[in-house]
Amino acid sequence: MKADVQKISNASARRQLKRTKVRAPFTFALLALLAFLGRAGNAADQFYPWTSAPAASTNLDWIQLKSGEWLAGRLKSLQDEKLEFDSEELNLLTFDWKDIRMVYSPRLKSVLIEKLKPVEGSVFVTTNQVQVIAGSATNTYSRSDLLAITPTGSRELDKWSAKISAGVSFRSGNTHEVDFNTKATLQRRTPVSRLYLDYEGNYGKVSGTETENNHRFIGQFDYFLSRKLYVRVPDVEYLRDPFQNLDHRLTIGAGMGYDIIKTPRIEWNVTISPSWQANWFEDSETANAGALVFSTRFDAELSKRLDFIFFYRGQVTRAETGNNTHHTEATLDFDIHKKLKLDVSFVWDRISDPKDSAAEHPTPDDFRLITSLAVDF
Repeated sequence: MKADVQKISNASARRQLKRTKVRAPFTFALLALLAFLGRAGNAADQFYPWTSAPAASTNLDWIQLKSGEWLAGRLKSLQDEKLEFDSEELNLLTFDWKDIRMVYSPRLKSVLIEKLKPVEGSVFVTTNQVQVIAGSATNTYSRSDLLAITPTGSRELDKWSAKISAGVSFRSGNTHEVDFNTKATLQRRTPVSRLYLDYEGNYGKVSGTETENNHRFIGQFDYFLSRKLYVRVPDVEYLRDPFQNLDHRLTIGAGMGYDIIKTPRIEWNVTISPSWQANWFEDSETANAGALVFSTRFDAELSKRLDFIFFYRGQVTRAETGNNTHHTEATLDFDIHKKLKLDVSFVWDRISDPKDSAAEHPTPDDFRLITSLAVDF
């Protein structure tokens, strides 16, 4: 009896195993089909707001944030990993490029792809691709190679930015003291170039006697050969500082630079420029020499309202021109309002071996702590 039961159980197990072998391929095929249909359904359900009839008639640009939200308005530009968007409801907004999932613009745009010439057309950017549509042709590129998007025929004024700051202090009583400083920076940026013009002046007087009167101008033009490598032509600096026995000093050169870090929150570049330097001293003497100029600029967004900016420019030259010279600025930039800022700057200037004047031997170092109000344009 036990043997018969065992035979029946074994036969049942064999039939069950056979049914399982038959069902397994069918089960896997069914699961694969359901997965495919699910993906197809998700693709079909993808929402593009510009395809709706009311939106299609407005010719608006659209961006999608990482959160999934869509904004309609006008795409102003994408440069330096920053996207500027003029929203219909929220006015002008600036986003980090990493926070943007998709972009659609039916308007004609100029698109710069790394190692290629700019191409023009309507733009559709997804999470991994850039499509530029011109007529019946569509060119597709990798999103990681996208450098910039700018309006075709955009106003020249849109390429410029400016910042002007001024600080003044007074002291009266046993002594009458006044100190005044001003700084003006003008920049022009395009997807392939960067123009930088900077002026800084300081003036001081104590009891009617002048204690400080210096002026510095820096002019630089960078042309990008790749995403981070650029050539700087020219690299110009003019300095006047009678208290350092410098009636005038002019340095002109050209060199190469590299953006070590270039993210929406941090920029850091370095440049080396072989140069020629001409010096006119207060006692009418002159001295000319070759120079090697090294400069670096570090700009970090510490918070939404606070930036830190560090700039250094050093020159290696001959003894008759004062040996090595250094100019260093470290600035904390506080946003008070949209265009109004409060700057606190520490400035160090050094001429290693300043040339003696008829009256005295200048000291090598000058230090300044400056507090000023600034306006952005």
